[in-house]
Amino acid sequence: MSKPLAQLPDQSARRVTRRKSNGQATAALLIQMATEILTASPTLRKRANITLVDLAAAEKVRRDLARSQSSSVK
Repeated sequence: MSKPLAQLPDQSARRVTRRKSNGQATAALLIQMATEILTASPTLRKRANITLVDLAAAEKVRRDLARSQSSSVK
C-alpha cells in the first residue's frame, strides 16, 4: 500500500554531496566505451561513417588523456 505523504521522508532535508569530477578520466572512459562498441559493430560504424582508422586515432587520444591524467595525479 502507499504511504501517506506525512510518513514519507523529506527529500529536501537530505543533502546530496557531489564528488569532484575528473574530466580527463571521464573523457578517456567514454572514448574507450565508444571505441569498444564501434569496433564490435560494423553496422553502427557504417551508419556513423566511422572507419577503423578513426577508431585507432580515438584510441591514441584516449591513451594521451589517460597518460596526462595519471601524470597530473602524482
